[in-house]
Amino acid sequence: MMNKILLTFIILFFLIAVRVTPQVDRETRAVWVSTNFRLDWPPPTYDQEKQKKSLIEIFDNIKSKNLNTVYFQVRSNGTVLFKSSFEALSPYITGKVGGSADYDPLTFAIEQAHKRGLEIHAWINTVRCFAGTETSTLNDSNHIFVRRPEWVIESNQDGQKSYWLDPGLPEVREYLSDMIEELTANYDLDGIHLDFIRYPGKNFDDDFSYNVYSGSLDRDEWRRNNITSLIESISKKVKVIKRLMKIGAAPIGVYKNQKGMYGWEGYNEVYQDAYAWLEKGLLDYITPQIYWSFKDNTRFDLLAKEWVDNSFGRSVVLGIGAYKDDVKLEIEKMIEYSRAVDADGVAFFRYSNIKDYDFQNFQHKAYPPLMVWLNGIYPPAPTNLEITKSGTIPKLMTLSWDVHNLDSRDSVRYYALYSLPHYTSELLPDYLFDVIPVERSSVVLAIERPKKVNYFFTLKSVSKLWNESIESSNIVNVNFDELDLLSGINEIANKPVLIKEKDNTAKILFYSKINEEIEISGINLSGKLEIIKATLTTGKNILALKLGIEEVSLLKIKYMVSGKEVELKL
Repeated sequence: MMNKILLTFIILFFLIAVRVTPQVDRETRAVWVSTNFRLDWPPPTYDQEKQKKSLIEIFDNIKSKNLNTVYFQVRSNGTVLFKSSFEALSPYITGKVGGSADYDPLTFAIEQAHKRGLEIHAWINTVRCFAGTETSTLNDSNHIFVRRPEWVIESNQDGQKSYWLDPGLPEVREYLSDMIEELTANYDLDGIHLDFIRYPGKNFDDDFSYNVYSGSLDRDEWRRNNITSLIESISKKVKVIKRLMKIGAAPIGVYKNQKGMYGWEGYNEVYQDAYAWLEKGLLDYITPQIYWSFKDNTRFDLLAKEWVDNSFGRSVVLGIGAYKDDVKLEIEKMIEYSRAVDADGVAFFRYSNIKDYDFQNFQHKAYPPLMVWLNGIYPPAPTNLEITKSGTIPKLMTLSWDVHNLDSRDSVRYYALYSLPHYTSELLPDYLFDVIPVERSSVVLAIERPKKVNYFFTLKSVSKLWNESIESSNIVNVNFDELDLLSGINEIANKPVLIKEKDNTAKILFYSKINEEIEISGINLSGKLEIIKATLTTGKNILALKLGIEEVSLLKIKYMVSGKEVELKL
């Protein structure tokens, strides 16, 4: 017989002065995945299977952090990572500019992103066509610098040479917009993300194009018009092909200098009239590069609010410079501030800088924000959700369902699987279990070590624009025998098992290798709730909790001796 120690506690409820950030159901949680100079991907190998494996690991990690959007760099230094009639394949794939690869990197990236419920936007270095020291790329016969030297102007900023297409030439603007039009037509992307959509600075030798095309405009205004005209051309061509494609841009963080907002100005220095882009509806979202801390002379909070206040109803995603140590220390505060000022989310530059970061404010999944001006549809719900348990592996099961797709460009793109605490529970964002690509009508779940007796699952359809079906499927119940849970507790290795009963009581099963003091606290929507401390003895322990009137959604268990902390969802 198992030696049980039965402890019964009454939870003592009282609000304390610690604010618990509420879960949000929609916000952009993006990360830039840089391919230029192989900063994030691909790895320094021409083994294409290793390249693919590396990208899978990156996307797995992004999903595990509950991020939802990838800005994947597909054009840099005048080469691309997709099949293009305009520019050659990056030498990072085969070792040669325009080499013949065994796979299409962008197609592969899109497939892997969508498998994981991630949006993927093609991140494009637009006007700049070369920087750095890889001169073999610059001088290759396939490079735009060699093919169209009359379009390219050398820039020297702080002793650093770079090469830029001249956006004052109408043929350059047509070339870039046509290339992006082709990209849009050929790939199942969620968005186009325009970077380096600017001039390099005031010192730019565009006398020829200015004298030919400026008319009566002064040079500053003419340059701003050229960039705006380029974005307008891209927007029109993209939207004709795919109305629901999201178009975004990443301008530098300071629009114009003001008190507390000093820096390189987008408007006057590099000719980005970003507010006009938003006001004219040329963009669906903007991701200003606000790469400073709250303490910098260029303050993150002032810039963030300024961008949100001038959004003209479009989506503002705050770009965070996670590569800076002082900024990285403030990431959680920046996420909370983005919510406080009603920004539509955050984006982190870049993947390697947040690869090992544990986001405290992203404990649950969230969809990207709705963009109501795109007029998406609400898809029909899946039906006939069924569960089939494996005959040979008791804790392996298959969920399957019937689908009803639409013949529409905004038809079903994903299925949202919810794991509910009770049969009658409301479908809250906290319960979103996984996002499943539309190509699948079943999913296999392996619950090796069940922590509850009853699991309840239901399903919703989700469109390309992240509109959920109004209704959900039927609810299915997965039941595990409580005795099985108790008999398998030795395998839990210090991980407590929670069983919540219908009468609003719960048991926590512990296996402790030492005599241990624990402290349990519960969290609900109104704040933090405290529970008295308890003692565990060596061996098996059962703690019976009698819950109060307010439902507790999360228990936090702190081991005072070992220092370990564990969270249990109710």
